Amino acid sequence: MTYTDRHGRPLLRMTYDFTINDRRLTAHITPVAEEIARGMGGREVNVAERKGSYDSMPYQTTHNTGGTIMGTDPQTSVCNRYCQSWDLHNLFVAGAGLFPQNAGYNPTGTVAALAYWSVAAIIDQYMADPGPLVQA
Repeated sequence: MTYTDRHGRPLLRMTYDFTINDRRLTAHITPVAEEIARGMGGREVNVAERKGSYDSMPYQTTHNTGGTIMGTDPQTSVCNRYCQSWDLHNLFVAGAGLFPQNAGYNPTGTVAALAYWSVAAIIDQYMADPGPLVQA
């Protein structure tokens, strides 16, 4: 099924699930993490294996990143430095999807800063001359 907006234009659809590499990494690191936790003398060590498909419910506070990576080359990134899609110049992306990986800290401040940076570029540059803000 193709979902459309009120003008009949197709809507963007993005799906995600764990890759085989995600599953292999988890299968490898879980016993290692368990051994470390037991070695530290924890009173209780609970190990939960990752099974099934991705479910956003247990991951609501994990600061998932990636998917619309920002970079300098359209061959290796989705967005330019202004968070503008390389492929669709009128699409600007905001969120932690711009990061290639999680820095290990809450990304909210950086996400907000990038959103302000992008909006400033839209207002100051894009609106006057719509098109790519960075030439590939």
